[in-house]
Amino acid sequence: MPPLGSADFFARLKYIFLSGRSVRIFTAFSLLAFALAAQAQLYRWTDESGKVHYTDTQPPATAKNVEKKGPARASGAEAAAAQQSYALQQAVKTFPVTIYTSKDCGDPCKKGLDHLNKRGVPFTEKVVATQAELDELVKLAGAPRVPVMIVGVNIRKDYEEQSWNEALDTAGYPKATAP
Repeated sequence: MPPLGSADFFARLKYIFLSGRSVRIFTAFSLLAFALAAQAQLYRWTDESGKVHYTDTQPPATAKNVEKKGPARASGAEAAAAQQSYALQQAVKTFPVTIYTSKDCGDPCKKGLDHLNKRGVPFTEKVVATQAELDELVKLAGAPRVPVMIVGVNIRKDYEEQSWNEALDTAGYPKATAP
């Protein structure tokens, strides 16, 4: 093959790299690489000295505050959990849950809190301890009684499992916590 002049060399490079076939192949490989990177399981953890690490391998047993980030591709039960997680995110965004309790409430408040935790419902607990907080509760619920659960604008007084489930189901909260 005769030696190439610089003009010939650049003309051939231009033809090779800018031809439609090469661009399509380059695009396909780029998308594949991106997809593989997006599926990687990442971990955030803190070592003994307090330094935060981000890795794609499981952290050592001595690691503290381990969090999974960017879960790998889900299938089967994992896909259902991911879908449930999305449903939970939407419910929390649209219908936030607040529960009013008091330190003297006892069993009804404990049952209500346990119920929300069992279902995996994120909530804000407001412990009524001052006159101003009691006035706020009376304004919302019409009576100075706890527990009171508010789901969006839906108010449920006292703890009744069926009533609370109805309010949570209507708002789109999952029926049970994800495994």
